[in-house]
Amino acid sequence: MEKINQFTNHFSGFWHSLPVLGQSLLAVVATIIFFYLARFVVLQRLERIAARTDNDFDDRLIHFLKQFLWLVALFAGLIWVLKINGIQVGPVLAGAGIFGIAIGLAAKETLADILAGIFLIADRPIRIGDRIIIDKIGKHWGGWGDVVEIGLRRTVIRNTDGVLVNYPNAVLAGSTIKNFSMDPQPVRARIRFQTEFSANPALVKEKTIEAIERVEGIINGTTTVVIRSIWDDEQGHLLSGVLYEARYRLEDVKTRTVLRSTVLEALIEVFQENDIAMAALPIRQVSSA
Repeated sequence: MEKINQFTNHFSGFWHSLPVLGQSLLAVVATIIFFYLARFVVLQRLERIAARTDNDFDDRLIHFLKQFLWLVALFAGLIWVLKINGIQVGPVLAGAGIFGIAIGLAAKETLADILAGIFLIADRPIRIGDRIIIDKIGKHWGGWGDVVEIGLRRTVIRNTDGVLVNYPNAVLAGSTIKNFSMDPQPVRARIRFQTEFSANPALVKEKTIEAIERVEGIINGTTTVVIRSIWDDEQGHLLSGVLYEARYRLEDVKTRTVLRSTVLEALIEVFQENDIAMAALPIRQVSSA
């Protein structure tokens, strides 16, 4: 205790012997040192501890602290320097409040994104690495994507075509988020196809299930086939035939598109092997008068 008091007295004497400019520079250096110690020592250790826990709330909290730490350090350092230079902090804060209101009105969209980012971090509708459905950025670009980063203003999502899409947090928070990674239960996918009336429904169901469950990545025993309709006009035409829907569950939702293509190839092959005819528009002969 005595050594601590001696150190405090020596430091106090050294501090008061410095000119105002020296005290200000020392305050700036101390603020920078505090920021780096908190950011690269304390938070990194907490991040390693949080990575070993099953709950992801602590990971989000640390990510949130990283985003705000520089603001806290900047504000604290500024107040410290103002006090050293004899400037009253109260009037400055009051003026800053009025100035902040004016800035807030001018940049309400930015503030809305920041507040939405806080809610996204707190409510946890998405996590880094989650596979979600996003708005398509063009006709030929995918609508599925993986969350790369959740920032204060924007959330970065890499779609299945490898394109990084930056979503304003306010837009993302106000939309319906379809998250396929939050629940560990396997996700169900489905495909539809239509055969001619001459095809035996029992044979179609049997061969469809056999073909789908041979595909690697589909959980065995989860495939079902139902008849949806015997007349299909959803595509803008009247296609006569039996409309089936096959449903199956995936081991990994990220393989959904690739597995869909593999399933369709397997169905084409098995239908050809068993002479199961697909429905088609009738060919009409146009006679010349």
